[in-house]
Amino acid sequence: SLAIDPNRPDVWTDLGVMYRRAGNSKKSVESFDRALSFNSRHEVALFNKGVVLMHDLNDQDAAITAWKTLVKINPNAQAPNGQLIRNMVAGLQNQ
Repeated sequence: SLAIDPNRPDVWTDLGVMYRRAGNSKKSVESFDRALSFNSRHEVALFNKGVVLMHDLNDQDAAITAWKTLVKINPNAQAPNGQLIRNMVAGLQNQ
């Protein structure tokens, strides 16, 4: 897909997810950043970037920054489990 159109943020986001599954967190974040370079409002890339930063790279501050950006774009953004991202961020900041 990238050979056909290297500017597709959805494909870069999917690639980031695959890098994470393969255990390559740094390449994962790079892929999410590449997706965001084409669409800075890409909600899935922002959410997943936060997940990798928080859980794989242990960078809570950077994860919160990514998720705050997501909440600015969509105040009602939710994690796959239905939790509002803004509540998740508030909980992390109150720790």
